[in-house]
Amino acid sequence: AGALGAMVAVAAVNTTVAALPRAVAWCADAGLWEQAADPVLLPRLADELLRVTTASPVLPRVAAVDGSVGGCPVRGGDRLLLVARHAAAAHRRDPDALDPAAPADAHLVFGAGPHACPGARLARAQLADVLAALAPYRPRVVRARVDRRAALPGWRVLTVKAAGA
Repeated sequence: AGALGAMVAVAAVNTTVAALPRAVAWCADAGLWEQAADPVLLPRLADELLRVTTASPVLPRVAAVDGSVGGCPVRGGDRLLLVARHAAAAHRRDPDALDPAAPADAHLVFGAGPHACPGARLARAQLADVLAALAPYRPRVVRARVDRRAALPGWRVLTVKAAGA
């Protein structure tokens, strides 16, 4: 239970530091605030934004059985650190709550089966709450500067302002 709690805590920090700001910026840049303001579309939009931003790009795993990853042998019990370079179909399909990706694709960023991320529901709830709070203000990105030294993808500076401000 302690290891699971630590893993969920690390994932929650990854989501808060990396995914939420990137999802808000994407929502602003793509003009998705109408979808964020709609209580029916909001959960689908959160799923879509998490699909393209990868909530936790660093995934600690333990191999269940012997096999190989990218041609490298892996023994059951080996500890692995997976780095998600691309979110599920983000390079082919923009987020859209009106036409969401298939659930198998949308939820892939959280893993599948018995090894799915235990914090997936928390990440979705965090993002939906943030989008719901910001939607009435329709913020836009006025300044963004990538933090190239950070371990997680994100900004050194991200400034958003309410529409009309």
